[in-house]
Amino acid sequence: MQDILINIEAGERRVAILENKKLEWYFVERVTEKRIVGNIYKGKVSSVLNGMGAAFIDCGLERNGFLYVTDIIAPAIVDEDSEFFSPPDSRRHDDAKTKISDIIKKNQDVLVQVTKEGIGTKGARLTTHVSLPGRYLVLMPTSKRIGVSRKIRDEAERRRIKTILHDIKIPKNMGVVARTAAKDAGKREFLRDVSYLVDTYNKIYSFSKKKPAPSLLFEEFDMGLKIIRDFLSDKTQKIVIDDKQEFKKLKSFTARISPKHKGKLAFYKEQTPLFEKYKVEKEIDKLFERKIFLKCGGYITIEQTEGMIAIDVNSGRFTGKKNLEDTIFKVNQEAAEEIARQLRLRDIGGIVIIDFIDMEYKDHRKKVFSMLQNALRQDKARTNIISFSELNVVEMTRQRVRRSLESESYHDCPYCGGKGMVKSKLTVVTDILRELKTFLKTNRSRKTIEVKVHPSIAQRLVNEDAPAIDRLKNTFRRRIAIVSEDSLHPEESKIETTR
Repeated sequence: MQDILINIEAGERRVAILENKKLEWYFVERVTEKRIVGNIYKGKVSSVLNGMGAAFIDCGLERNGFLYVTDIIAPAIVDEDSEFFSPPDSRRHDDAKTKISDIIKKNQDVLVQVTKEGIGTKGARLTTHVSLPGRYLVLMPTSKRIGVSRKIRDEAERRRIKTILHDIKIPKNMGVVARTAAKDAGKREFLRDVSYLVDTYNKIYSFSKKKPAPSLLFEEFDMGLKIIRDFLSDKTQKIVIDDKQEFKKLKSFTARISPKHKGKLAFYKEQTPLFEKYKVEKEIDKLFERKIFLKCGGYITIEQTEGMIAIDVNSGRFTGKKNLEDTIFKVNQEAAEEIARQLRLRDIGGIVIIDFIDMEYKDHRKKVFSMLQNALRQDKARTNIISFSELNVVEMTRQRVRRSLESESYHDCPYCGGKGMVKSKLTVVTDILRELKTFLKTNRSRKTIEVKVHPSIAQRLVNEDAPAIDRLKNTFRRRIAIVSEDSLHPEESKIETTR
């Protein structure tokens, strides 16, 4: 059974989704860092670069978005259950032969949708193939396709849904794809979705004719509404919300898109904070830890870099099976499921390298890989996984739509600059003594030399390293004063003469 907890604080919304009382999904949205994925803009082409096969589009955002040629003529097909789709019936082109300048021109107005948040110095990624997700269906105004999510595996159910969709009158030149939530839904639910989505698109199109570029034409739902739309299902036991205004808004929205589920919403009134009541807060704190322990006693470590995530599996203190191979197999099995869960919870995207413990038996590798595949099927982000290499390493990619939870919540350490380490005191002192010696050789002033350093370094210089300072004083016949400065970085020093 599934419980959805929605916590509203000043400046922040948080959602925790529990499956059988275990945290499986976690989302954070801050008022100051508004999401733009799904937003639709009327943009203006600011520049066209044939060498990159892309155009930069002014959408009125802080940075121009970028639009690849493939996202105009025939974007890559995305999993049908995600929020963005591409029309596979579009005419395919060879990217090398198609110049983007032949398709769009500078200063041209263009209707675009954000498919990926801007990360770092990069602007948002855009597409001209707009898609609008509803409760059961996704409307694709630029495609005639009728499809069903690949996550609905039962062939009889797929045929049933397609039959209903073909019977529904969908506007000419538009298509729809049934989402996973469409399983067991009927024609009435589909008609409600189609009516709402077509009406929404018609308003967007009408706005695009009236508004100047750049303009925001459609803003994607806030997090609470998206959670109701994308996660509410028959297996949802309750949705608990601790803010009265948010509760009323979500209750009204649920009554409109899925009336049979509106009784599952409850307003939380207790004094104990909602996440503490459901023992979620401690689980969230663990999401920022490098090491994650498994029930068996083994553990996994997650190291994130700018372009890659490395995950290492270790047996730790687990020695519970009769032989080493069975012990390793058990740890790898647990790790496979936990890795898929952590990728979801931390919203990690990009290239992922998983170093499982070496397994001798091919059958064991096959089973662990199958477990990882099955665990990843719960993920709404697109994943691509490659089987074990000879080194027992699994390579995979996970769709990166926005910044990871860690990068949203943490900044680089001002001491180590993101390296994860600072120089040892001995190294810092050695550098200072070398720099001080050079300074004394080149500076002939008879004034006192002040060496300003962090307090921890100052303490060392006046104690363990005092003999080295005395030697410099005697050699150059100069006065040297060690000055403690709280504001300095442990690796930073300032050498200057007194005024």
